[in-house]
Order: sequence, then structure tokens, then C-alpha cells
Amino acid sequence: MAFALIWHSETLDTERLTTMPQMAAFYDSNQDMIDAQNNKQYCHIDQISPVCLNAFIAVEDKNFYKHHGLSWPRIAKAFLNNIMAGYSKEGASTITQQLVKNTYLTNEKTLQRKIREAILALKVEQNFSKNEIIELYLNAIYFGNNIYGIASATEFYFNKTPAELSPAESAGLAGIIKSPNKYDPILKHENFVQRAHLILKLMHEQNLLTDEEYEAALNEPLTIKTPSKLWLGTNYQTMALKEASQILNLSESDIINYGYQIETYYDPTKQVLLYNAMNNPEYNLAGEKFAMLSNPSGQVQALWTSTPTLLNARRNFGSAMKPLLVYAPALELGVIQPATVIDDSPLIDSDFNPKNSDDKYHGMVSAREALVRSYNIPAVKILNATTIEKATLIGNKLGLNLKDENLSMALGNTNQGTTFLELANGYQTIANEGKYAPARFIRSIRDRNGQTVYFDLTNKYNYAPQIVAPDTAYLLTDMLSETARKGTARKLNTIRTAIAAKTGTTERADTNTNTDATLVSYTPENVLIVWHGNASMKPENDLPEGATGGGRLANAAREIHETISQEDLVFKQPNSVKVVSLDKLDYENGILNLASAATPEYETTTELFASRYQPSTVSKNYLITTPTMVDGKITDNKTAQIWFDVLPHQTYEIYKNNILQAVISQKQGTYTFTDKNPQSCNDYHVLTSINGEQSQSSNHVLLCIPKDNTTYISSGKAVENKRVPWYF
Repeated sequence: MAFALIWHSETLDTERLTTMPQMAAFYDSNQDMIDAQNNKQYCHIDQISPVCLNAFIAVEDKNFYKHHGLSWPRIAKAFLNNIMAGYSKEGASTITQQLVKNTYLTNEKTLQRKIREAILALKVEQNFSKNEIIELYLNAIYFGNNIYGIASATEFYFNKTPAELSPAESAGLAGIIKSPNKYDPILKHENFVQRAHLILKLMHEQNLLTDEEYEAALNEPLTIKTPSKLWLGTNYQTMALKEASQILNLSESDIINYGYQIETYYDPTKQVLLYNAMNNPEYNLAGEKFAMLSNPSGQVQALWTSTPTLLNARRNFGSAMKPLLVYAPALELGVIQPATVIDDSPLIDSDFNPKNSDDKYHGMVSAREALVRSYNIPAVKILNATTIEKATLIGNKLGLNLKDENLSMALGNTNQGTTFLELANGYQTIANEGKYAPARFIRSIRDRNGQTVYFDLTNKYNYAPQIVAPDTAYLLTDMLSETARKGTARKLNTIRTAIAAKTGTTERADTNTNTDATLVSYTPENVLIVWHGNASMKPENDLPEGATGGGRLANAAREIHETISQEDLVFKQPNSVKVVSLDKLDYENGILNLASAATPEYETTTELFASRYQPSTVSKNYLITTPTMVDGKITDNKTAQIWFDVLPHQTYEIYKNNILQAVISQKQGTYTFTDKNPQSCNDYHVLTSINGEQSQSSNHVLLCIPKDNTTYISSGKAVENKRVPWYF
């Protein structure tokens, strides 16, 4: 009775079936439509190859030409399977039902909607021929990447017309529609190919392909030939659609089908600038390319890549990650300040022994110089002092995705790799004075009725949480500014405004060729990522010799910055950052004045410190525990004396025969310890530590009271008494 009532209440509006569905619209920052591939092309059935029609029929509705809109055996089978599963596990929609759903109805899973769908499908079959139905269907379905209809999909993915499709290409397109995200030909190409092969198998089993045709189709490479120069906004629109899906908790298909109006931060002028700079023939950027421009608050203004698979790819960006993985956590926790001196010498007692890129050791260098020169060994020592656990915690707060990391993280290598958006998250947060600034594409979303359903309030109401302190962000920015002036990114030193930068190069271990070259740079107004590299990771596609993040790639970054930068812009220095005269830090025993420790290029008389960690005379956050050298003697009064130099930021535990005798701290100069009750022979040593960690043992001194005035007795060996200790 319910079915009969709905049957008579439903009127078939044939115009809705023959009118292309309303698509989602994407607008740039000027309220104009983004120049992406979203045109609506209608394709008649005689313009579609028969093998393409067969591919869709084989997988979606093999009895399409036999039923009258509903497949009762499929309905019964789905009904039983759903009862067995205890939930709505599968549907039983025919092609006719799918046409109705895509043009008439929503995707809500209710019994009333399914009944309406069935009734309308039966009425469609009464008013249209089978060829008309499948023609309407193929022009109405969604193929991912904001592509609607068979004609647009064929042109976008294969640069062909539907009449030119091969069996493999037809099967590939037919496979997308079940889940455009899961079987995306660009971002999830392996899934796309596997499903295409499944559909080819179905076509063969249904006698729609001969044995020879089936074998040939399986061996056909399914190469995506998306045109790169056309539709410059396509990459941006792809990411905006993905973000809209996350915001509204809807599938991308639903976003498209329901006709949402999406306003973005896209700037078409800057998009053209990115494209032209990355493809300037003078720069000769080999390999695949990626460029992204945003502001420090995270609003992405332009995004272009020659290879769409890079949009979600996880890469290792090498030293470009060091500021986020090593230096930001260490500065935030007070482990280092820019003037902290680290010993760039081989690691001892470590299973991880990297080398610097120049294959040299540089002795005592400041943290500033280590970052500017991108030295690897100091980075490892800083990370080790910070601890991987604490660095990972801060790195994840910066927007990275870190898990189960090890010391190779100091070189920029993470366990799961990093996406370009995660890389942008971290640098945008640093450029945003330490406030979290994730990459965002969408300003607002309106439904098909013009009602605003989302608005980005992040900046308006200052929602961004403080991830690292403003002094941490500024100190790191100041260090990276020197990288742009004198270091690996010095090609950017002609930019008119203040600029900070970091390069990164990833090497293939077995061939010593480079797979990735990265340059991240930012000014007070813009954050820029440029990259070129080997997207496929096949050895034959590695970069040519000498291709680095600071090489040819920097030419493109310089062109972009010079076009959009403004003069006289500077990074805002917070009140919590203080300038300290380095003559207060001129002390001995390995803790050196920066001016004498660094190369002449870095000589300076002042350095910046976070006030919360600012030293008075000696840095309390000096990284490396200075080894202590102990000397000693037996006095004329037959007491034992040892002496050693002490620094106020270190703690010294004095041991006699492995028994603790005294603890010394907050002292400076030479300290003398007198043992008034020595035994005949006494073994003395000192453990040195900072804040109870990184303990290092001094040499051992064995002092023996002589039985006469001529010899020391030690291990059965006599020596002349010259009032000198026995060292071992």
C-alpha cells in the first residue's frame, strides 16, 4: 500500500534527467570562478566507444538491457547480505537507479528514499530507451577531481575523446565511480589500475572481450595524461575540494553533487607567477616540480605541481626539515641558544655516525653557524640532547606527522615521510610568531541556496594556539635569515625585504645522486615552498649532478619573491628576545666566545637570547658536558689533594674508590679537594653533569702514600717520587 501511494505521488520530471546536474563552484579571492577543469561537456552515445559502454555495464549492471529499471535478483541478494551483516552493507542499484539518485535524490540512506528511487527508476524506463538512459547516466556521474561526465573525464585523464578509449582506459574510468577518492587515477594510481584489471576480468567473463583483447588490455599501461599547462587552478581546486569534504564531513562526490559554492584564497595572478617561474627555461629545473605560496597565517594563495601525485605524497625533504625537527624544539626547551657552541667532531659510542655534506669536521661551532652551514653532526648532537621524544612532541604540534622516529630525524629523515602541506604547516607556524598556522584553502562555503555553512574564523578571532613561544620563532627566523644572506640559500640575498630560508637535498644512498631538492623561504608576508625532484623514485629519473635546494631551484624562488615582496618589511622582534654582549661568554675549557669559535665571516660582538634562558656570565643551557681533567698529589702532611677546573652550570661529583665524597656546583675556577684521611692507595675521579644528565667521567687519579720518601707503590711497580700523580 505504501509503495502504491508513493507511486502515484511521484511525478517524473524528465527535464531534471536531461539537464546537467548543478556542480560545486569554486571562487578565487576576487570572487571569480577558478580557471580549473570544471566545464560541462555533454556527449551523445554515438560519440562513445562500444567498449566503454560495455565496461560500465559489466561492473555496474550486467543485466542493464534485460531489466525494466530494477534487478529483483540483486535486490534479494543485497537484502539477505544486509540481514546477515546486521547493517546496510550493500545496495542493489541498477544504472537506471543510479541515474535517478544522481539527478533527483540525495545520498541519505533511508527506506523512503530507496522506495522513491525504485519507483522513479521504473518510470524512467517507461519514458526513455535503454540507450538514452545510459547516455544520460554517463553524462551525469562524477569521476573525481571535480570532473563530471564521460567527455570531461576522458579529456582530463587521457587527453582523448570517449570514442577513442581503449578497453583498459574504459575499464579504468568505469572503476572510478564506485569511490572517486579510493580509485583516484592521479593520487591513488595503483588502486585505479587494480580496479581497472578487475573490471577487464568481468568483461572477459561476460564475453565482452575476447581472450586476445583481454590479454592485450591487461598489458596496456594506464598512463594519466593530465595536461599541465591548461587549467592552472586544477591542483588548487583539488585540495580545496578535499578540505571542503573534511569540513562538511561529506564525500567529495556529495560536495560536487549538492552544488556547494566554495570561496577560496586562490590568487590567479600569483598562480601564473608560480607556473612561469618553475617552468622558466633559463633555470633548467629537471624532473617534476612543485610550488606553493601562502601567507604566515596559513592561507594558501597559489599551488601548482607538474605531477598531481605529489599533492598527497610523503617525501623526505632532507635538511629543510632540520629547523622544525631539531632547532625549534631545542630553542623552545632551552637546550640551545644561537650562541651555544657544539663540537663538530665524530660521534663516539654511537651506532649512527653521519658525515657533513662537505665530508669535513669543523671543531667548535655555534648553533647558528651549524644551521646556516647545515652541518649534520651538530644537528645530531642537539637532537640527542633535546631527546627524540620531546622533539617529536613539538614537531607534531607544528603540524608534522611523526611516529617511531630515531636519530636520523636530525638529518630530516622521518619514519613516514612528510607531505608538502605538513612542511608548510611547520614553517607557517614559525613565520606566524609561533602560533599554529595550518595550510588552508577555503574562506567560506555556501550551500546551493546561498546559505553560509562555513566561514574560516581562524584569523578574525585569533583562534590559533601558541605552539612555540614568540622568542623561539624569532630566534629561529633570525638564524634562517642568515642562511638566506650567507648560507646555503644565499641566492636569495638580493630580495628587498627581510627573508628567512632553508634548503634541503635528499640523496639516494646507493648511487649518491639526488632525488629531492627543496627550498623553503618566508618573509613577513609570504611563505614559499619550491621543489624539484624524482616523483617516481625510479633511479633513471634522479636529478642531474649538482642539483640542490640552493642551486637552480633558488633562481625560481628569487623570481617569485622579487615580484611580490615589499621593501622595508622586517620580522617583528618580541620583547622576550634580548641582545647580549658576547664578551660575557668568553671563558675557557671548550666554551668559547662566538667571535673566536666561528669563522671570521660570523664574527660578532653580540648575540640574541630568549630572556627566559638568558645567561648571566655562563650559559646554563650549554649543550655539551665539558670533560673534566683531574690532577692530584700527596702533600707533605700525607693528605691527598686533587684539583680540577669547574664551571657554574655544571655539577661535579667527587668519588674516592667509587664512593661519593662531595658534590660541587655553582662554582667557577679551580677547585681543590683535600682528603685528610687517605688510605695507602686511593683511586679518585669526578663525574661531570648538567641538570643530572649527560654525565661524563674524568680521568682516574691513583694517589698512594709512600712507605718511604723515594717511591710511590702502585700495581707492584715502583717509580721515582717526583710528586706527580699516576694516571690511567
